[in-house]
Amino acid sequence: MQGDLSRQATAWLVRLDDEPDNENLRVEFMDWLATSSAHFAAWEETSRVSHLMTVAGPLPRIGPDISARPVLSAWLRKVPSFKAVASFAMIACLAWVAVPYLALQFRSDVITGTGELRIVKLEDGSTVHLAPTTAIAFANGAKGRTLNLFQGEAWFDVARDETRPFKVIVGDSTVTVLGTAFSVRMTDTGTDVAVERGRVAVKTPAGAQSERIELIAGQSLSVSEGAAALQREIRPDRVASWREGVAIINDQPIGAVIDRIRPWYGGYIIARGPGLKDRRVSGIYNLRDPDQALEALTRVHRVSVSQVSPWLRIVTIR
Repeated sequence: MQGDLSRQATAWLVRLDDEPDNENLRVEFMDWLATSSAHFAAWEETSRVSHLMTVAGPLPRIGPDISARPVLSAWLRKVPSFKAVASFAMIACLAWVAVPYLALQFRSDVITGTGELRIVKLEDGSTVHLAPTTAIAFANGAKGRTLNLFQGEAWFDVARDETRPFKVIVGDSTVTVLGTAFSVRMTDTGTDVAVERGRVAVKTPAGAQSERIELIAGQSLSVSEGAAALQREIRPDRVASWREGVAIINDQPIGAVIDRIRPWYGGYIIARGPGLKDRRVSGIYNLRDPDQALEALTRVHRVSVSQVSPWLRIVTIR
């Protein structure tokens, strides 16, 4: 069922892009969108509504620097001929999209955009490198230092202070250090941690095989759906290679490579096919040029990339 809805949403995406001035088509789309919340969920997943949805002409992105109210007002002025119920449905849908962005903005101290890298100096003297589409908040207290990673990936060079441990909270996991350099990444199913130097302790969610795992330089850990697993050793100088705009992949599923590329791409990448999780690749991928990185994947047997529009790529792994 979900696959059918995803295909329908993709078809709408292409039709609306091909006929941006077709009002009847927009009304039909509104009726489809308002039919159920599952339709909107499929549309949101397919188009990253915040900067891809073009129901009544291009919509401004609803993000950290743009208020939702002007966006809604400007958009509504463009669609006076829509049925009241359709307009109401669209307002509800846009609110659904805007609220998570606004909530993330209110919770976060720093948020990076697509393809944006940023270096942040914290109050305690620690340094944080933020990957694209990353959000953090930092609290510097007398008994300890706590940084919340709400989404994305970050590399830390922590100022040593034995009296005030430094903790990174990401989802259900907590990484505790005194003085070290390491990276933390939030994934769809858990957390990835890799250590460049020093030592960290990772407290995993309840139900994981080990509640507290210590890592040293060159070691990495993946926590996924409550299970924690040590990964193969990594050269310390390759930890958080995204800081140099590259992804160094060693025997990883193609789906994992695409997940690395997505935050650098200004549009949307749909990945599908039976080999998404099972087909494994190795290589160095240029994150600063997402299309080039995707093209590199086509060198792997039976992988194709379709450029549906300037902002939509479909990767098929057969």
